[in-house]
Amino acid sequence: MNMRLVVPQARRNKVWGINMTASQRIRALIKGEKIDRLPVIEWAPWWHLTVQNWQKQGLPAEAAQSVYSLQHHFGLDKCIQTYFYVRSPETPVASEFGSGIIKNEADYERIKPTMYKEPRLSEEYIEWLKKTHNDGDTVHFFTVEGFFWMPRELFGVEEHLYSFYDAPDLLKRICDDYLNWLKKVVDYVGETFKFDFMSFAEDMSYNLGPMLGKECFDEFLAPYYNKIIPEIKALDVPVFIDSDGDITLAVDWYNQVGADGMFPLERQAGVDVSVYIKKHPEMTFLGHYDKMVMNKGEAAIRAEFERLMPSARNGKLIISVDHQTPPEVSYEDYKLFVKIFKEYAFQI
Repeated sequence: MNMRLVVPQARRNKVWGINMTASQRIRALIKGEKIDRLPVIEWAPWWHLTVQNWQKQGLPAEAAQSVYSLQHHFGLDKCIQTYFYVRSPETPVASEFGSGIIKNEADYERIKPTMYKEPRLSEEYIEWLKKTHNDGDTVHFFTVEGFFWMPRELFGVEEHLYSFYDAPDLLKRICDDYLNWLKKVVDYVGETFKFDFMSFAEDMSYNLGPMLGKECFDEFLAPYYNKIIPEIKALDVPVFIDSDGDITLAVDWYNQVGADGMFPLERQAGVDVSVYIKKHPEMTFLGHYDKMVMNKGEAAIRAEFERLMPSARNGKLIISVDHQTPPEVSYEDYKLFVKIFKEYAFQI
């Protein structure tokens, strides 16, 4: 069956034997309720190099105009991320990747007036959110930086890690200010649009585990999450943590502060979602499909789905690529991946 037919959503659901919208489906899955099929989503935008290659290989120009148009072209359930930025265009930018924009409290005082602006989305964008939600084939989530990520953007990677020991008072002051701003974001979201879930961008782990110890997490991150996560969940918006790398230890820490799920579970970091589901069956996990097999042919693509399907049946796994699809994956490779993905989505 061609699942990319452009027909009204209500008729499309009837034709496919589906009775849930994309929003209803993912919300039910997160709550552990029965679903008609798995979501067929990509949570992350594609690499620009990947899209450029696909255009050379036959991807229509109109399909490459946006994440939404790409998702529509491939017949995916739409999955759209809305980002609330704590820094503004007036905030200084680091001179190079990984470097910082502050070194001390005086620097923070200097840039602070450029941050923490009132969270706002344009009326046009809000109307688009509502329309695409009502269309029935789009999942919406919003993202803010986490309490590890946000100070790192100010200090830079190396100085941020030193700050836990060399500048703890400043680090906590930054997190206090950020917490107050996040409360404004939550209030604004509650008045504006019902997102299906949200995520904190953290990237706290790498391929050997977390970049800080449990004591630092408990002192510098947990108190802030313990204050803001209940306010988010009061809106009936599930909370996910986005952390690359090996999250085997971190998943326990974020579970303790109330997170409902984590992603993207990068296969190259050696993670195993079945272990996390066994430890935390109340949590939902997103991603975990090994992007490195997507250009290896049909047998390899199917083998990866076979690896993940037991977890999708036994726990709460939303299968998706474990990060952005690399440029080595051709346009035809990706179309094959989506075709097989749709087949497995009904095998729950």
